[in-house]
Amino acid sequence: MPSLIFLILYLFAAAFNLYAAAKHNDKISRATKPALLLLLCLYCLFSGLPSPDLLLIAAFFACWLGDVLLMFNGELWFFAGGVSFFAGHVLLILLFARFAGLGAAPASIIVPAAAAYLCVSAAVMALSFKKAPRIMLVPLCLYLICNSVMNVFALTRLICAPGLWSALSYAGAVLFFLSDCVLFLIRYDDRPRFYKTDFCVMLTYICGVLLIAVGLVPITM
Repeated sequence: MPSLIFLILYLFAAAFNLYAAAKHNDKISRATKPALLLLLCLYCLFSGLPSPDLLLIAAFFACWLGDVLLMFNGELWFFAGGVSFFAGHVLLILLFARFAGLGAAPASIIVPAAAAYLCVSAAVMALSFKKAPRIMLVPLCLYLICNSVMNVFALTRLICAPGLWSALSYAGAVLFFLSDCVLFLIRYDDRPRFYKTDFCVMLTYICGVLLIAVGLVPITM
């Protein structure tokens, strides 16, 4: 039951944050954003399972730290936030790898999927190349590759252990990937795109981490 309370609080915080993103209300955004991942950490901690998944909690905590660092302006803060999110993705990779290694899934699915993620990452980097500082290009590329690897491992879990929870966690991983891609394009691509809004970034991010949490730690009453 406590986990359900934290999940409801997360949904309330998410609703206010999305409202702030849609209305460009920086005050509400800054007040609600730090609460999001902390509430998901508490959801996982009080999930009712015999022992909380500390790896998942650590991954979400790293992402929470990334959220806080990204609230500051400047490339140095953006880099620091990216490092925190990178650590979160590495922990999620280890988490998904516990369920099934890459060798457990057919190469006929995994290889094309990995290629698709790398193609999208390459496209995002190409669009970001002109404006992004040269010193940031390698970190940005490595970050998208890490996110892609996390997605491939989430897909592997879905293939090896098909079901609702695996599907939810993979959908969450995809949304997390899309959120990061849109964030990069907002920051480094000046061309107007209908999807390049803070609302799109936060909507995909909020839904993504929620689905990952629920997919890996099912709701218990």
